[in-house]
Amino acid sequence: MLPSEVAALLAGGAAEDAWEPVFLLLTVGFDGYAQVCQLSRAEIEAGQGRGGADVIRGIVRARRTIANLRRDGRGLLVVVGSQSAYYLRLRAATVLEEDSGRTLAVAFAVDGTEDDTLGIPLRPMMFQSSSYVRDRERWDDNQALLRRLAATESSGNIEGPR
Repeated sequence: MLPSEVAALLAGGAAEDAWEPVFLLLTVGFDGYAQVCQLSRAEIEAGQGRGGADVIRGIVRARRTIANLRRDGRGLLVVVGSQSAYYLRLRAATVLEEDSGRTLAVAFAVDGTEDDTLGIPLRPMMFQSSSYVRDRERWDDNQALLRRLAATESSGNIEGPR
């Protein structure tokens, strides 16, 4: 089960003209090095799959991350809370391609979660949202695509950890 702080941080869409958290999706490149993709709440959400399994849905437009997910299907999502950094081990379970493959909508099964803390206050990485960011990240398109992805996955191929 996702920690409640992770679910809360991923909940709701991004707000325009506000400071918004950044979430890091790490994949492994063909060269063996980590590849980082920054995501906002306009591009990622938490939900439930079949049997109540945790699901992370995301929209990815970073070409290297897309290539890595196609090749390996695994990622690590970093979510920083008030006193913990959470590392979610993800496995692509349902994938929709858009824009001739330049956009992936991915429903990830959560294969594990690690809570990294010393019990001291943390501040997550943030960005200042704006109408420019809203247009550039295609927030409205993302929401429609995330809804489509959730409907597709409800046919039932998201299961809990293997």
